[in-house]
Amino acid sequence: MFIKKINLLIFFIILHLTSGYKSFVADYDKHEFMLDGKPFRYISGEFHYFRVPSIYWRDRLKKIRGLGLNAIQVYIPWNYHNPYEDGYLFDGEYDFVQFIKMAQEEDLFVLLRAGPYICAEWENGGLPWWLSLRNRSIVMRSSDPQYIEYLAKWWKILMEKIKPLLLKNGGPILMVQIENEYGSYFACDKNYLAYLRDETWSALGKDVQLYTTDGINSNMLKCGCVDGVLCTVDFGVRPSFDDVKKLFELQNNFTNGGPKVNSEYYVGWFISWGKRKYTFPSNERVVETLKWIWENGGNVNLYPATGGTSFGFSTGTIYDGTIVSTSYDFNAAISENGDINDKYYQIQKFIGSLKDWKWKPKTGFKNYTRYAYGKVPVRPLKDGIHYLRQICLKDKKPLTFEELHTPYGFIVYRVIVNNLNEISIPGLRDVGYVVVNKKYIGKLDKRNYTIKTNVTKKAFIEIYVENEGRCDYETFVDWKGIIDNNVTIDGKKPNEWESCWIGFNINEYYYSRNNSFNYLKLDGNYKVSGPTVLIGSFDANILADTYVVTKGFHKGIVVINGHNLGRYWNTMGPQETLYIPKSFLRLGTNEVLIFEVEASDNCSSKDDCFIEFVHDPIWKWDSFEIY
Repeated sequence: MFIKKINLLIFFIILHLTSGYKSFVADYDKHEFMLDGKPFRYISGEFHYFRVPSIYWRDRLKKIRGLGLNAIQVYIPWNYHNPYEDGYLFDGEYDFVQFIKMAQEEDLFVLLRAGPYICAEWENGGLPWWLSLRNRSIVMRSSDPQYIEYLAKWWKILMEKIKPLLLKNGGPILMVQIENEYGSYFACDKNYLAYLRDETWSALGKDVQLYTTDGINSNMLKCGCVDGVLCTVDFGVRPSFDDVKKLFELQNNFTNGGPKVNSEYYVGWFISWGKRKYTFPSNERVVETLKWIWENGGNVNLYPATGGTSFGFSTGTIYDGTIVSTSYDFNAAISENGDINDKYYQIQKFIGSLKDWKWKPKTGFKNYTRYAYGKVPVRPLKDGIHYLRQICLKDKKPLTFEELHTPYGFIVYRVIVNNLNEISIPGLRDVGYVVVNKKYIGKLDKRNYTIKTNVTKKAFIEIYVENEGRCDYETFVDWKGIIDNNVTIDGKKPNEWESCWIGFNINEYYYSRNNSFNYLKLDGNYKVSGPTVLIGSFDANILADTYVVTKGFHKGIVVINGHNLGRYWNTMGPQETLYIPKSFLRLGTNEVLIFEVEASDNCSSKDDCFIEFVHDPIWKWDSFEIY
């Protein structure tokens, strides 16, 4: 009882330390922040709560505080909380209010990046897919009246949730970022930035410090900064103290004073599918530049402090068509799975050496024990797509993901013709897997969108179209599926289409009657070819984090107990495992579903058709250099 009272007392002391403040402002003459009239600096860490299961929020926050940081910086993805125009999610995994309160309990201030655009290598940069439903000519992130109409509704809801969490109201939020790297966007709409500024001040009060973040480039800062808002920059490892000094001088040219701030100090980088050659800065160089930032009088945010996972279909794509990997480990100080590593200890040592730094590092953290559940047999289902939930509509043309109001994943288009020689889909976004009379004939994409065959009888055509993710960096209307009926079959446009969105949960009816499954025979000659559903199960006597290896499979997704782990793409790499937090598992029987879209090098017989659960992540690099 005595120990419990002591712990409770410590909790209230911490809460008082982070909630007793009332004002936080940028002093443009002294080039520093003022917290209740006293000079203040921060070393913060980026934390994407939407990439870390809520059961681990406190663990990661404790480790971030243990690193010696005194704040976290966090995005709010609009599309995560407002997936449909009139639908909102703020409970459970979506409860960012609870997350921010938890940060305060762990003695951390919060720098809140309200958006509405975030980038973050996140689907559509955090903007909802439905913004363009009424009008595909909408200009997002601009003064376009239609965009402002949607934004105003969301902003009102968001600001109401943020306001009680502000420093002046007893919360941990020091300041609020509007937009993100806006100087990299073509619109350069100062009226839009002014609108965001004024609406935020109107909702929260003009005494709330606002900021922007942009790349360290004059043109970017010119378009990204707005009067009355602190303009900050982002950059990674640099060659010298003087180079860092010059970058902060460039920031100063656009702020006319104020604190020096690097809002995204890149301690690593994200991984893209197919990029097997990577060069990362050494931990020593990461710490060296961090030291130079500090010695230049800078405030800094480690991007990120903790890695995470883009579960489901939440990864974005880059403007050049590159697709971001499922893992968002980022080579951070705290790994995707929560492990602390050598980078963590080196940063911690540097922060611990700072004089007069009140937020001393903490020790005693242990990495979680993961469990290898071993090999799990999986078996392909005959006509497996029919075991899955589908939402279908018939029309004279193929319907897009947006027109079906099913924004992510896969759609299967069905049409029947009397004979078939050629399919051409210039309007394909992004990849199509073509099946004719139950036989897979090949893959199409937006560059290679024509396929030839020779079917002299009635042809039942199924085209499985994969949405690989909307662009997260360059914002544009990025519809998915077969766009504008831009498809011909033997030079003609069929007018009787069925468009079906695919949900990746087996109907419970079949799980309650196992003999209802119609499995394909693995007789030594079978080959997985084209879109295929495989299922399996395993028993768990203990619950622990794990990784799944899909060796031999080419490209697809893995679903565990209804939880979509995200994309695997073994033919591209370099990621070869998918992370599974223990909260996705259950004691007893665990159900596994694989949707493979291309092929498998295995699965000709029962003995070689399996996946495997292992302790640690596996990456396969052609080269991995440290400089």
